[in-house]
Amino acid sequence: MSGKILNTTPISGEFPEIHFGEHFTSRLWIEFEDNDFEKWYGCFPNDSRQGFNNILIDKNNISAFVVSSGVGYLINIASKELIFKTEEHPLIESAILTENPDYFIAGTFYSVYVFDSETLIKEVTPDFMVDGIYFKTQQDKKAIGDLATAENQYDFNVDFEFDLESFELTMNKKFLRKRFGAFETVKVVDKNYKPSPNLIQRLLHKFGFKSLAND
Repeated sequence: MSGKILNTTPISGEFPEIHFGEHFTSRLWIEFEDNDFEKWYGCFPNDSRQGFNNILIDKNNISAFVVSSGVGYLINIASKELIFKTEEHPLIESAILTENPDYFIAGTFYSVYVFDSETLIKEVTPDFMVDGIYFKTQQDKKAIGDLATAENQYDFNVDFEFDLESFELTMNKKFLRKRFGAFETVKVVDKNYKPSPNLIQRLLHKFGFKSLAND
């Protein structure tokens, strides 16, 4: 199974079309292909002026998690049915697929959605104020990324970890990040904090350097 966002409106009648939603000022079209290589198009309400768009397919090729203008849709690809739709508030700002455990993880500006291939498992709201949760990747049993806080709203974002077993979100204030489009700067807050060599190498690689000058 596969799914991809289309940049153009598909030819009407070429493949079956399923519309998810009632109000379509503008549309996001997704091309799905099931395990029998049969294609169909999913059509989702979309505000082209704003919002996060994405599509993720689970490893068993059963379900897809579509984000259209920040609204999430859990879809059964084979049956072409909507399993779950998130509310329009809060809007989703990031989403990743994790393995072992296998989840769709989505971050809004103040909460986290956890889905498996069949349903919404949990919506997690941290016990501290946040203004944006941006998932990036998975490391071991944790989803990681950075988040905006009221304290650093107009400055740097704070690194965080989301435990995929306990569903606990914790901040790491030892260093902060600030994004400038595709670029990122890091600010060390704790002067006694010493980043691991692996972290240093990842940061160097990110900014195009192969190693430290004195290596």
